Amino acid sequence: MGQILIRAGKDPFTAVSGEATLTQDVFNSNTGNYLFAHSVHKTLMTAHATVVPNATLSETRQATDKAIARVNEQFDAFVIPLANAFRPEFQRRLANLTSLVQGLTIPVVVVGVGAQAGLHDEMPATELDDTVKAFVSAVLDRSASVGVRGEFTRDYLARLGFGHDTVDIIGCPSLFLHGPDFRLPTRTGPLADDSRIALNVTNGVPGLGDLVRGLHARHPGLVFVGQDRHDLQVVLWGEEPGPGIDLSQPLHARHPLYLEDKVRFPLETWTWLDYLRDFDFAVGTRLHGNVAALLADTPALLLAHDSRTSELADYHRLPSRRAEGLSESLTAQELWDAYDPEPFDAAYADGFATYLAFLERNGLEHVYTPGNESDEFDARVAATDFPPPLAPLASLHPEDVASRLRWLRDGITFDSTRHRQAYEAPFPYPPPRDQFTAPQVERRQVQRQLRHAEKKLHRTERQLDRSRERHQATTAEMRERLDRQAERLEVLEAALRRTMAARVRRVLARAAAVIRPNRAGRPG
Repeated sequence: MGQILIRAGKDPFTAVSGEATLTQDVFNSNTGNYLFAHSVHKTLMTAHATVVPNATLSETRQATDKAIARVNEQFDAFVIPLANAFRPEFQRRLANLTSLVQGLTIPVVVVGVGAQAGLHDEMPATELDDTVKAFVSAVLDRSASVGVRGEFTRDYLARLGFGHDTVDIIGCPSLFLHGPDFRLPTRTGPLADDSRIALNVTNGVPGLGDLVRGLHARHPGLVFVGQDRHDLQVVLWGEEPGPGIDLSQPLHARHPLYLEDKVRFPLETWTWLDYLRDFDFAVGTRLHGNVAALLADTPALLLAHDSRTSELADYHRLPSRRAEGLSESLTAQELWDAYDPEPFDAAYADGFATYLAFLERNGLEHVYTPGNESDEFDARVAATDFPPPLAPLASLHPEDVASRLRWLRDGITFDSTRHRQAYEAPFPYPPPRDQFTAPQVERRQVQRQLRHAEKKLHRTERQLDRSRERHQATTAEMRERLDRQAERLEVLEAALRRTMAARVRRVLARAAAVIRPNRAGRPG
C-alpha cells in the first residue's frame, strides 16, 4: 500500500519545541499519544509505503468536501490510532472525525480504541452512544473490523449492536514498538533509599497524593515525569493550579518536587525512553508513563484507576495493581515486590500475532512480513536531534529563561522568528487556525484589513442608501406638494381669467349702454 494517512499529532522524526508543542497541541494534550501513534507508524512504514501524519486536524471541525476529496485522491488508506476516544470529552472530535470517514472511499482502519469509565463502573447509556455508533458504523463500512483495547470496550460496542466478529481485541500498539522479541525487564534485588524512582500521576485519584508524600520523604531520587498539557504549562510557565487540582500531587510549581528541581517533561518519545533508562523503577497511574519505562528497560508498576487502564493491564497482563488503598505508609519496596514480568512475557507472542493478524485482516502491510522490512524508521529517528526533557522554569540557566521570555515577546510583537520555530504538519487538512507561516500570517492580516474595509464600505453604502431613500422620499413629497400647488395655481389662473373676462364684459356693457343713447339723440 503506497500512501497511508495516519492520525497522529506529528511524525516521529521532527523535533518540536515545548512552546510549539503546547500552543499548537502537537501532542494532543498528552505525550502518551506519541507512543502508540509512532508505534503504528513504524509498523506500517514498509519499504513500499509512505506514512503521512494528518496532525489530527481532521477532528478539530467537520470535514469539508474539498478536504475529503484530497484524502481520497492522495491516499490509499486512512489509519486511525486512538486511545480512550469513547468518552464524553472527546465526543465533538469523534463526530468531526466521523464526518471525514463518511466521505472517504478508501479503506479506514481504527487501531486500539477504548472506552472510559470508572474502575468498577460500566459505560452509561448517554448521547455518546449515538456518536460512537455513527463512527464505528462508518469505519466498518470501510474495513473488516475495529481494533479495540480490551474486553471492556468490546462489550460496550456489543451493547451498541456490533458483533464480536467485527471487533478485534488488540490492546495498545505502544507495547509493540520494539517488535516480536520484546520482553519486560527483570527485577534485581530490593530497592534502596537512594534508588531513582520515576513517578507519574493522574489528578483526582484518591490517596495518590498521600503516596507521593511518603515516597518523596523516603526516596531523594524520586522524580516526577509529566505527560499532559497541564504538566507542560507548569514546567514552562509555572502555571497556577486551577479548580480541582490536587495540591498534594506535583501538579503545581509550589510542590516540593518542583522546588527541589525533581520534575521533568519529555517532549519526544525517544528522549522520554532515554531519560527513563537511568531509573531503577517507575510507578504511577499513567498507562503510557509506565509503558514508556518498560520500553526503556526499566521495571514499572501501573496503578490502574479506571476502565481504560485496567482493561489494558488485564489484556496485556501488565505488572499492575489497583489504585485502591493508596496511603503515605505504602512503600516503594511493596510496589517493587508487586512487579512481575512473567505473565506479560508469556502472553506477548500471542498478543503480537493477534495485532499483526488484525492489520492483515484489514489489508494493511507491515514491516514484519518478509520482503517488507525497512530500516528507514530507525535511521531517521537516529539522525534527528531531539531536545532533552524540559526542566521547570525556576531551575533553568539564565540563557534558557531568556529563550522562553523571547518566545513570549515574539507572541506579543509578532515576527517571523516564532513561526520559523513552529511545527509545520506535512499534510494539514484543513489548515489549523493557529498554524501559519510568516507570509501566510501577513496575507491573513491584509485579508483582515480588506474585510474590515469592506465592512466599512458596506456600512457607508447602507448609510448612503438610507440617505438616498430619505432624499428620494423628501423629493417625492416636495414634487407632490409642487404638483398640488401647480394645480391650485391653474385653478386660480382659470378663475382669474373668468373673473377678468366677466369684468371686461361688464365694462364693455356699461360703455355700450352709454354710447347707444348718445347716438340716438344726435341729429341726422
